[in-house]
Amino acid sequence: MSQETIWAHYQNEGIAVFHSDKSRHNYLLNYAARIKPEAMLNIGCGDGYIELEALKRGWRAFSVDPDGRSIERLAERGVAAQVGSIDALPLADGSVDVVICSEVLEHLTDAQLAAGLPEIKRVLKPGGMLIGTTPYRENLSANQFMCMHCGQKSHRWGHQQSFDEGRMRQLLASQFTVREVRPKYFPMWQTNWKGKLLNAALVALAAFGSHGQSANLFFAAVKG
Repeated sequence: MSQETIWAHYQNEGIAVFHSDKSRHNYLLNYAARIKPEAMLNIGCGDGYIELEALKRGWRAFSVDPDGRSIERLAERGVAAQVGSIDALPLADGSVDVVICSEVLEHLTDAQLAAGLPEIKRVLKPGGMLIGTTPYRENLSANQFMCMHCGQKSHRWGHQQSFDEGRMRQLLASQFTVREVRPKYFPMWQTNWKGKLLNAALVALAAFGSHGQSANLFFAAVKG
């Protein structure tokens, strides 16, 4: 099963999987707001929350995703949405102030990763900012499964890359001026009281520098 097939399912029939991402998405939008952007690109649209919230803030919202159904749904709601991929972005040079790339880089092959960052740099205006997240220090083998139909081993979410602070800084520094790379926990408070207690405990541990497998790696970098 290809990456595109997996995410076409989640972004359409399985769209509820994104409902727990609001804390992370709002954090990224608020971080982007620091530079008062006029235009923002989100790579990998998910349920479209980031793009639609950007429109509410008065920004021009661009979206690029491989899934045509997801893109069509966003285009109907006023987003400049196009089918495409990170390694060949269908945008003009210097066309956006901010690129959000959240939970995307871990899905890429080495070749896509090497081509994707220069593409992001190309579409950013001078002084524009790239912000995003990946899973933090993910053990890729721990989330592998074997398909009962074809016998092929795959990652349950299609992840192919794992990142820590050092690797992410080195990767970003090849194209950008790195502003921040740090682990961060994004709690989901829309849950029952047990879930709220667990989230509160994880937030407290994170405040003391303890980040488990539920943490994300947040990054921000600027086009010099």
